[in-house]
Formats: sequence, structure tokens, C-alpha cells
Amino acid sequence: MDEAKRKKIREAMELVLKAFDSNPEKVALAVFRGNSKPSDSWSFFNRLIMLMNDTTDARGFRQWQQVGRRVKKGAKAFYILAPVRKKVPVKVKKVEVVDDVIMEIEEVILVEKLVSFKPVPVFRYEDTEGEPLPDENFHVEIPCEFSRIIEELGLKVETEAFRNFYGCYSPLSKTIRLASPELIVFLHELCHAVDDQLHGIQGGQIPLQEVVAEFSAAVIATLLGYRVPLGNVKEYIEQYGFFNLFKAFARVERVVGFVVEKTSIEKDNNR
Repeated sequence: MDEAKRKKIREAMELVLKAFDSNPEKVALAVFRGNSKPSDSWSFFNRLIMLMNDTTDARGFRQWQQVGRRVKKGAKAFYILAPVRKKVPVKVKKVEVVDDVIMEIEEVILVEKLVSFKPVPVFRYEDTEGEPLPDENFHVEIPCEFSRIIEELGLKVETEAFRNFYGCYSPLSKTIRLASPELIVFLHELCHAVDDQLHGIQGGQIPLQEVVAEFSAAVIATLLGYRVPLGNVKEYIEQYGFFNLFKAFARVERVVGFVVEKTSIEKDNNR
């Protein structure tokens, strides 16, 4: 392997180590996958490299051409690491019985092993131009028991292609935008909307607001009998600090109470 390739591999590894030290939110986001993008098949390591290059969609030169986009003139690639595997001979022993005699036989078989990595250039979505990407096809199943809250708060619920978020709520337009079919994402944004109705919220990733929304969503899901990935909920809250959660218990209680009361009424009306 030439020195240029070795340098690119070292740079990629150093970038990942830096992420664990200074960008825990990107480490957490790298665990999740988007919706039918080439990077969904990448390793966690490579998805983290992508996020550290400030994009959620990166592809090779020809991959962008296949979806009607082209790399902008002067754009620089960054490098992910592709495994290089090779079949190597390995001696193994096996036991055979021949004419009632137990014999130990040694033979050589070929086993595929990881021997190295090679740097592969990819370009960020932000460094391309051309046809808009088709929206990822997914359908969000919102249980009907939340219909009353959506109607009462005048909310619009829309789906869109994954970019930098799995869901968001706009206080100005009263719109919930979802880029994931997961129920916990909808509940998180719904709790933002309820929190906005009860207390008023600011735009942006305000730690206290995020903790209120995520913890409220997990409590509501549990109370209503929905299974959600509580491990991910814990990691999300840890990003913003458990201290914020302790400060927000009364606020969480009001948000949860509002949602549970409205869904109970909706259930009674549908009986």
C-alpha cells in the first residue's frame, strides 16, 4: 500500500476518534440509518466518518450520476474505508472413522479474512447539484387515538426525505415533519407540540425542551402499551443531561397528562 493511501486511512481513523471525544451527538446519530440511501449499508465506522464531514448523504461519483446529480466543480471528496478480504489457507484438524479406527486428519482449507482497508472517495450531497432526490418511500402509521390532539392543536403532519433529522416540529406553522416511520419519533414531536401549547417553546435544539419531549414520549408510549426502544431514549436524554430531566419533571407530568387524557377521550368515543 502506498503512503498516500496510508495517510487517508490514518486521517479517517483520527476523525472517528475525535468524534467520540468532541461530538457525542454524531456518534449517537451514526447508530441509526436513514431510508434507502447507499450509506445505510455502510459500517457504523463509515457512517460516523460521513457525519463528521457534516452531511447525512454521501456517495461515489457514479452513484450521484445514477440519481441525476453531478459533483460540483472544485468539490473535494472525503474518504471512507472499504474492507479488503482475501482467502488465505488455514490448517484444520478433523476426526474421521475408517474401519472402526478413529483417525485425526489435517487438511488445508481457504478462509476469507480481513487483511486491510482501502480508502474510497465519496462526495457530500451538499457538494452536488442536479435533479432533486426522490423522497424515500415510507408510510407513517399514526394510531387514531392521537387524532383528537392533532385536530385540537391544529397540527399538520407531513413526511419528507431524511436529511439532518428524523423529525421536527415548527411552532410557527404548527407542523410536524417526519423522516422516519418510527412511532417514538412522532411521539417526540407531538410532545413538543403539546409542550408548546402548555408552556410555549423556542425554536432550535434547546436541551430542556428536548429532554421534556423525549422522556414524555417514552412515558406516553409505555402507558398506552406501545413498545419503543427505551435504550435509545436513554442515550438521547444523556446527550442533553439528566440534570435537565430533574428540572423538568413537573413539566413532563403536564405534557403526559394532557396527551393521556385526550387519548382516553378518543378511545371512549370510538367504543
